[in-house]
Amino acid sequence: MPKTQLRKLKIENFRALNNVEIEFGDYITLVCGKNGTSKSSILGIAAQIFSFDKDYVKNEKLSFRQITGSSFKSQYTEHFRISDKFDQPGSMIVKIELHDGYTDQEATARLELMKREKSPRPVVRNNSTVKKGENSSRNFAHPVIFLSLKRLYPIADRDYKVSDFDYLREHRQDFIGLTNELLNRQSSLATGTQGSISSAVAHGENYDHESVSAGEDNAGQIILALMSFRKLKEEYPDYKGGLLLIDEADAGLFPTAQINLLKILDRECKSLDLQVVMTSHSPTLIEYIHTQSQQYRRKYKTIYLSDTFGGVHVMRDWSWAQISADINTRTVAATSRVFLPKVNVYFEDKEGADFFLALMDRQPIKKYIVPLSGITLGCSNYLELIRKKILEFSERSIICLDADVARQVEGRNLRTIVLLPGGLPPDQLIFQYLYNFPADHDFWKNDLLFTRAVFTNNSASEVLREFSINGNTVDIKECVAAYRGDKRPREIFKRFYKHAEFQKLVTSPYNPWKHWVKSHPEASNEFLRNVEMVIRGVMSSGYAVDVNKLTVLKIRPKRA
Repeated sequence: MPKTQLRKLKIENFRALNNVEIEFGDYITLVCGKNGTSKSSILGIAAQIFSFDKDYVKNEKLSFRQITGSSFKSQYTEHFRISDKFDQPGSMIVKIELHDGYTDQEATARLELMKREKSPRPVVRNNSTVKKGENSSRNFAHPVIFLSLKRLYPIADRDYKVSDFDYLREHRQDFIGLTNELLNRQSSLATGTQGSISSAVAHGENYDHESVSAGEDNAGQIILALMSFRKLKEEYPDYKGGLLLIDEADAGLFPTAQINLLKILDRECKSLDLQVVMTSHSPTLIEYIHTQSQQYRRKYKTIYLSDTFGGVHVMRDWSWAQISADINTRTVAATSRVFLPKVNVYFEDKEGADFFLALMDRQPIKKYIVPLSGITLGCSNYLELIRKKILEFSERSIICLDADVARQVEGRNLRTIVLLPGGLPPDQLIFQYLYNFPADHDFWKNDLLFTRAVFTNNSASEVLREFSINGNTVDIKECVAAYRGDKRPREIFKRFYKHAEFQKLVTSPYNPWKHWVKSHPEASNEFLRNVEMVIRGVMSSGYAVDVNKLTVLKIRPKRA
């Protein structure tokens, strides 16, 4: 089922924003920065692009409602206070890029302030999905929930009454379970309220909705929003996903609850095809999403806005240390004489360890790791140790796995795992790499006289025989897939790699792994960036190292 997703906003001008480009993640985008950097304006612009009262493809009205009875649409008056003096037609020009789930095509439009009735208001124009001859000044169809700062209106000052929403009554345990997961509580009851603000809270038997905290109330409203999208997906056969906008997402939440919120949002984004865009000043949220965005670059985005250098700019590729320094208005901590713990690195086998060491050759970051090449376990063993939350493997070490297990770990948010490059198990990768060198290749002209003939006649002979390999080049994936022999392919390649003649080559100055790394700078650098990201996360969460000390953990890019 195609889904609608906001891709990019190019804000040519609107208040403090001039020529600012915002790229959104498929799952979670965090917009952060100091006060006055127009974070909330970006949420308002995103909200104004969509409405959810008509399917224009089928020409059908849409009348779906949230749990509280509210529509899946945010009025511009909820997020913009328009100034008759300064917000004149032409003072807002925003180019929009998105994927439209209803037409299943990439789409564009513009958001502009236009004079409608007495005052200007934002209007979507040039909607590229509109058929020729029809009015192109209309919003895209997509359900939106905008949780503005209005939700933080003091509980004691609200006008409200108890209201038992039908869907909440039927799914009360789901609401309580999600709230308990977020707040790390053991509440057993839940109460809905209507009035100044529609809300719901989970609470215990010794207190009720009259005495909950602001954080509990904020958590309840976020959970209600997520469950409203769940309700919509159940009721609407043509559901195309949704957009959840949260201003100051961390409000009233302690650090553990903030991380729990992100874990819940990550799961619900996948389950409900949601995009979440939120603002925050919280170092906890910013650091967590920034770390995720380095590993999962399409799913997560950190948009850091800074006016430090005049005007508001998106600071692309800033490290967490730079963001932390800017948001706290201080310099980046000096890196001289920084003492950091050493992090263990585990492998599936010696082949993986040899490959890893070649990749780490001459890397300054190498001084902070301890490769344990003598301890080898299978991928499933490591995954089970992580699942069981054995701290050595789930928090305090790096687990370096072969590239062929990518499907087993994809999308599982395994923070201590890195995958070797190359797409094949290391022994198969290096066999294919060397076999595909012709006899006159410079690699074979070494002082060991380890020529192509020595390679094929000694260590590689069993592989050639078992997989019927001939000719000048080979595709190992195809050979292994076509193998019908009675031996285990994995054991055949292990014997090749452990062959005494081949080990002479591996331990010599003509190490084939170093040759592979030099010949593949792009893949090698991507791996090194992943190692840098993982070791930063391990030291921060597993060893409680101050993030400002982690600026020394930098890779030195490989060059061809």
